[in-house]
Amino acid sequence: MTSRASPDQRARVVSIVGATATGKTSLGIEIARRFKGEIVNADSRLFYRGMDIGTAKPTASERRGVNHHLVDILEPHEGYSLSDFLRAANRVIADIHQCRKVPVLVGGSGQYVWGLLEGWEVPEIPPNPALRQELGRELAEGGIEKLQSRLRTTGAVNIDKVEILNPRRLVRAIERAVATGDAMGGASKMAIPPYEALVIGLKAPRDVLHARVADRVDRMLTAGWLKEVQKLLDSGVDPAMPSMSAIGYLQLADFLGGNRSWEATHEAILIGNNRLIGAQHNWFKPRDSRISWIDITDPNYLDAVSETVDEWLHRRADVSGTG
Repeated sequence: MTSRASPDQRARVVSIVGATATGKTSLGIEIARRFKGEIVNADSRLFYRGMDIGTAKPTASERRGVNHHLVDILEPHEGYSLSDFLRAANRVIADIHQCRKVPVLVGGSGQYVWGLLEGWEVPEIPPNPALRQELGRELAEGGIEKLQSRLRTTGAVNIDKVEILNPRRLVRAIERAVATGDAMGGASKMAIPPYEALVIGLKAPRDVLHARVADRVDRMLTAGWLKEVQKLLDSGVDPAMPSMSAIGYLQLADFLGGNRSWEATHEAILIGNNRLIGAQHNWFKPRDSRISWIDITDPNYLDAVSETVDEWLHRRADVSGTG
């Protein structure tokens, strides 16, 4: 298995991380094209079929010529755990490496990225149906803040590793916290990371990111995001399903159900995205020495990323003796 390889035998992985709306998807595709790579998706929103516009999923034309893995692998009613992702992603990376291509891991889901790159071992904690029902009521009555408070009151360790803007992951973390006293359920990482990883972080000033979010949300709405949500609802997708926790989908479903005004809906989507930026900064910290940060406001940033990747790949090849 890849996870047991000695350091000089490990597969090389290029990872593109950063906050939402920084252009990770387009950069990942360009890097894959330039360096004979294949995309490994690490954005939980892209797993689901039929959820394209509101997740900024790359289109068929954008994907042309570059293999994409772990995109459109689930129906909206299906769940997918961190353990599921780690098993699937490790298999995909092994296959890409076997074909002598470069795995390009792309996504802003911190748990998924670091879980993979650090080699997390995640114990399987059985679901607690009674607790889930109780937490569902709390979410309906008090919103996501109620669940965030509930998690804090457990006193569990590793609360800081939970994606607290995602109701499904909050519920799962509370389950783990109650069962084990650990919000990650006793997850551990390997002493030696399973991959040789180059992590490229995309950054920009907060005001630039907020402006990019606002522009992207408007483009999504113009492209038919509301119709996409209506189609999902018409097909039987329940707003409580895991897939609908993606920012914007639940808010638009509320609007379609007559529970929000358009102005409040639009504002809630922007606020949700801007909170996500803050949460992602907690996972991908500016001072993290493992991350090579690139400012996307630099007009030459693509060339800078390409140079960094090229130098790293050649250096790794020289060290390992492989081409």
